[in-house]
Amino acid sequence: MGFFKKELDKYEFPFMPRDEEAQRLVPSPKPAKNYFPKWMKEMPNSFKDEQGYEIFGSATRCMPFVDSFVSGYIQELACDVNIRHEGKAKDGSDIVRYRWAGLVRPLETRAEQFKAPNLFPKFDGYYHTEMHWHSFWEPKTPKGYSTLYHHPSNRFDLPFHTLSGIIDTDTWHINGPVPFLIKEGFQGVIPAGTPIYQITFVKREEWHSSEAEFDPNIQLPLRQSVRRHAKDGYKKEIWTGKRFF
Repeated sequence: MGFFKKELDKYEFPFMPRDEEAQRLVPSPKPAKNYFPKWMKEMPNSFKDEQGYEIFGSATRCMPFVDSFVSGYIQELACDVNIRHEGKAKDGSDIVRYRWAGLVRPLETRAEQFKAPNLFPKFDGYYHTEMHWHSFWEPKTPKGYSTLYHHPSNRFDLPFHTLSGIIDTDTWHINGPVPFLIKEGFQGVIPAGTPIYQITFVKREEWHSSEAEFDPNIQLPLRQSVRRHAKDGYKKEIWTGKRFF
């Protein structure tokens, strides 16, 4: 047993479909571990010097980094979406068109959904068009737990960026819009199965911060517990596996 390792609590909850159409046609969110990106799988675990000794572990050996990919749940895109940029409107906003395959519309612009203009400023690197994913499934979390909706962790390779929000899904598990922006310059197909947002649960508690003095009697033994291993010290001594099913 590691320095701080402990067993995880177990919670059960349902994902609630928006309607019968969603239940029949749109995949519900799945564990994020199912969407581990190809570029991470292909990254070497470590690098060696000329004598063959390991001198540096890659990001695949960094458990805090890996945990960000595999924690929580992912909503995938239900069908192909074709994005096309058609220049600028008179007010300077981008004109972004889209077409979707399949029988359900997975997204809309803010102007379409609310008959309202863009509210966000023009962010560097993104078209000035506020888009919204439709959420077809929502978690009904245990009492006291909210849900953080956010862009799939560390997925800079995706042609969009989903904005973050927190919903108290123990009392409100109704579908709603999830805003996102398209990367400037992107035109083409976002394929079905693409992860579009990640779901992480947050326990609502009252937190009070303070400043502590450095205590070598705590810090040094903790550091030594990890550094006494040639590799993977954090994983062996500190890390607790994250389990989502």
